Amino acid sequence: MAAAAQLHGSAAATAAYRRTRASSIPSSCRWTQSLLAGSPKLSISTSRVGVKSFGFAAKLSTKCANQNARVEELDLRAEEHVVPQKRSAKIHDFCLGIPFGGLLFSMGLLGYMFSRSTISLVLGIAPGLATLLLGTLSLKFWRSGRSSLMLILAQAAISTFLAWKYSHAYFLTNRLLPWGFYASLSTAMGCFYVYVLLAGGNPPPKKLATIPAVERGV
Repeated sequence: MAAAAQLHGSAAATAAYRRTRASSIPSSCRWTQSLLAGSPKLSISTSRVGVKSFGFAAKLSTKCANQNARVEELDLRAEEHVVPQKRSAKIHDFCLGIPFGGLLFSMGLLGYMFSRSTISLVLGIAPGLATLLLGTLSLKFWRSGRSSLMLILAQAAISTFLAWKYSHAYFLTNRLLPWGFYASLSTAMGCFYVYVLLAGGNPPPKKLATIPAVERGV
């Protein structure tokens, strides 16, 4: 009986404590507490969220590093394939050499037909035909990407020889046509060939001047 009375007393004391506890909580918070008490318990693990965020950041940094390495590799390849352009003249030798040779050949042929003079053969037909052939060969060499240095030197030598012969004939006869005109024209062509040689030769074709990056697989 004493034990039963003791248990009944402890239960009454517990109930009184709960009523006192409930009365101390404000009424505006009691419904929230009751809802939370009746709802299932939620547990949030911050450790897994932290691991996931850390893994995402690591993947992002690795991807950025790979992209930066790829860009640097492409830059290095582009620098390797970039070839500085060779210094060259602004105009090709055959652009003026072929017309000059054609003019000499045609005028020499006309002079020989009318006067039957050997001077027209020596100072007109022969050098004009040689200059015309050299200019045509220079054009073919330029298209194939080969050097035309020797051809330009030969044309310069012919022009220098003609300038000297025509000037000598002009000083002897004092005739502006045809010797004065041919002397001035040959001198100008000789200066032009010297300019092409000093400037570095003919400018390269556009296909060879540009770098075919697509064909090289860059």
